[in-house]
Amino acid sequence: MIWSISLEAYVGVLLSGFIIKAGFEMMMETINHIIGQRQDKEISNKIKDLINDEKQVIGTYDLILFNYGPDKYYATVHLELPDTMSVAEVDQLTRRLQLKVYKKMEIILIGVGVDSYNTKDDEASRIRNDVQKLVLSHDWALQLHGFYIDIEQKNMRFDVIVSFEKDFKDAVEIITDEVQQKYPDYKILMIPDIDITDV
Repeated sequence: MIWSISLEAYVGVLLSGFIIKAGFEMMMETINHIIGQRQDKEISNKIKDLINDEKQVIGTYDLILFNYGPDKYYATVHLELPDTMSVAEVDQLTRRLQLKVYKKMEIILIGVGVDSYNTKDDEASRIRNDVQKLVLSHDWALQLHGFYIDIEQKNMRFDVIVSFEKDFKDAVEIITDEVQQKYPDYKILMIPDIDITDV
């Protein structure tokens, strides 16, 4: 009033800037949730630790978290379990794990996949170690899991976590060819996985 300067326009521009900035940040957060973002490593590790505390669980892999709002998570996971477990034992274990994860973290395990692990044959363990060395000799192959071999039927299957930089089709061809050359009598099934969280 003293200098006859109107501040309404300047204050309006300043407030508009704050509103635009807040709107942009909200929009980016929403878009990140829609198109996907890397999982929270701390949450993933806590879930894996809870699951791996169970003595039957050999390994926990392929954990995927789905976020449906603040602190509202659903998850799927694959467990590596001994091939000696019955369906009833697996069912009992998965239900126990679902309850445990929900009570401790309020995350609902909506899907639990199972990979069998050879425990009855020393030859299977030797081949697993051999294949693992071969696979991990590639810097883009981050981890091998879900390995199972049927020596009588000559079937071998496993998952490999492949880094984002490597073409999946190329990775499958390279590893399958290398394993096939070493074990020509076997039918090889390799499934590529992505590195959603740090392995």
